[in-house]
Amino acid sequence: MSQELEILLGNINACRQRIEKLAYSLNKNRSIFPLSIESVGNLSDEQEESIDALILRYSQSVAMIQDQIFRGIAYAEQEDLSNKSNRDRVLLMEKLGAIRSADEFGTAAALRNKFAHQYPEAAADRIARLNLVVEEADFVNDVFYKILDFIRRKGYQSR
Repeated sequence: MSQELEILLGNINACRQRIEKLAYSLNKNRSIFPLSIESVGNLSDEQEESIDALILRYSQSVAMIQDQIFRGIAYAEQEDLSNKSNRDRVLLMEKLGAIRSADEFGTAAALRNKFAHQYPEAAADRIARLNLVVEEADFVNDVFYKILDFIRRKGYQSR
C-alpha cells in the first residue's frame, strides 16, 4: 500500500470519528429545531453549548472532507491538485464520482465558512443559518458515507 493511500485511510478513520460525533450532536439537538427568535431566547446554557458543539463538529467534518479526504482521493486517483481552488477540487470529486454534487457540497462549505468567520448579521439571519445546519449536517453525513462507498468500489478499502 502506498504512503498516500495509508494517509487517505487514516484520514478516513479520523473523519469517521468526527462524523459519528456530528451525528450524536445532531440527534441530541434535533428536538430544539427549528429555532425561532423566541426559542433562542429561551435556550438554557446547556442547550447553547450543545448547539455550539454541533456547529463545531459540523465545521470540522466539512473541513476534513474538503481538505484531507478530497486531497487523498485525488492522489489515489493520480490527479494533480496543484493550483486548484477548493471549488475545482470539489468539481473533481464530482467528476470522479466520489460525491454526487459539487454545488450541494459547495453549500455545505459556504455554511461552514459563515460559522468559521463570524460575519456580522441580524438575529433572524443567524437563526436561519442555525436552522440550516441541521439539514446540512445530514447532508455531510450522507456525503461521507458516499465517499466510503466510492473508496470501497475503487478497492482502496475493503471494510
